[in-house]
Amino acid sequence: MKRKVIVGAFIVVFFLGDAFSDSAFAAEASDMNAPWGGSVNLGFSPYLGGVGLELQQSNFGLTLGLPASIGVRYYFDPSGTQWFLGTHVLHYDVEDDETKDGVLYKEVEATWWGAGVGYKWRWAAHWDLTFSLSLVYEKEKYKNATATREEETIWSVPGITIGYAF
Repeated sequence: MKRKVIVGAFIVVFFLGDAFSDSAFAAEASDMNAPWGGSVNLGFSPYLGGVGLELQQSNFGLTLGLPASIGVRYYFDPSGTQWFLGTHVLHYDVEDDETKDGVLYKEVEATWWGAGVGYKWRWAAHWDLTFSLSLVYEKEKYKNATATREEETIWSVPGITIGYAF
């Protein structure tokens, strides 16, 4: 049920955003054809973590974020509003009390490798709204003073960020 709601929300927002992108609020393509551009982003995405920076030249974007994440995006149209494909890696290591099979672990370390698709809307005021959906392979390691446990999963991760383009 939860996955159906996430996918449904993604579809609704896509169609709403597409309607606004064709309006007077949409960014001019000539403004977006600069050799280098970028944006500062806030939200959550496996490309950017919780807060991140994207640098874009023509059809390619490089994303960097926190927690430690890096990604590459390919935009089908280098102008403002556009579809993209991408790949990414995200890593975090936190102290967190987690119990698995009756054993208390004090530290969780995880790495995500993934690829996905997304859509970015850019308005004339240089604000971005980006939605993405990625298929992620996650490797988690739980640690305490006497034991280590590893788990691997594959799952889909939605992302939503808002950003300001420069």
